[in-house]
Amino acid sequence: MRTMGKILGTVAAIVLIAACAPAPPPPEEPAVHTDTASVAEDFPDIGEIVEASWVEERMGASEGRIEAPGPSVFKLSAVVKLRPEAVSKMISELKCKAGAPDVPKQLKGLVTPGVAWLSCGLPTTTKSRTAFVVEGSEQAFLRSSTM
Repeated sequence: MRTMGKILGTVAAIVLIAACAPAPPPPEEPAVHTDTASVAEDFPDIGEIVEASWVEERMGASEGRIEAPGPSVFKLSAVVKLRPEAVSKMISELKCKAGAPDVPKQLKGLVTPGVAWLSCGLPTTTKSRTAFVVEGSEQAFLRSSTM
């Protein structure tokens, strides 16, 4: 009987300690990077990238949970400046249709508001890739994700 009391007391103490443990910190927002080489690696066929601001996010991560090891899906989102002829070339060579990008909040201030975006599907490599462009502009929004 004494042993049972000790076990129950220990279990109660563990439960109380676990209940008082602080919540895990919120996930950090992905940092904005500015090197063009990382974006050019995912988009070698769009021409020279003059400037880039990009973030990479891990998709499907559970907040505050430990996950089993396995493949992860990463999404790269980039606001870039291209050479003037690159956008025209994409529009003429790819099947583009009206469609606005879903821009991560870290990059929203870099995107020109109120423009008519075109969504251009790029050939799939080891990643799914889309370019969003505006006719007559050098700005593009690029998105790639692992598959």
